[in-house]
Amino acid sequence: MASRAPRSCLTQFPAVPVAARSFNWLALIAVTICCHATPLRAMEDILVVTIDQARIVKVPPATETLIVGNAAIADLTLLKQGAAIVVTGKGFGETNFIALDGAGGPLAQSLIRVVSGKNAFLVQRGLDRQSYSCAPQCLPTAKLGDDIKYFGDVSGQVKDHNAQATGLQ
Repeated sequence: MASRAPRSCLTQFPAVPVAARSFNWLALIAVTICCHATPLRAMEDILVVTIDQARIVKVPPATETLIVGNAAIADLTLLKQGAAIVVTGKGFGETNFIALDGAGGPLAQSLIRVVSGKNAFLVQRGLDRQSYSCAPQCLPTAKLGDDIKYFGDVSGQVKDHNAQATGLQ
């Protein structure tokens, strides 16, 4: 008579020792983690940049190409040494960037959040908004979201001032 393997009372399949079952689960988890691991290195969870300001951020030394999700929110410039970039806040909101090596392989990625400066003062009159920079006294400044007329007047004065200062008037 042939010998029969012991059967589990719950499944009617051959019983598997507990140690073997837990080893199989651990192997499955390890394979799943290895197969789904991202090759990118997250540099920072969220890179916060103030609008109209620049910030230097380190990237992997082999970085040769940068990709930005939305260039209206942030501008990226790779420095000549290739180990750092300059991130400039252009508009409010969030975007991301990806750093690639010479072969086009992804090296790192980060989320960029552009926020308002700490010295900003806003005057809201109905739908019309005016921005002021208060450092140390409050002076008019043109910011995204300002009333069209106010924005045009202030940015026109800035352009005229710069033209006079550079002699390009």
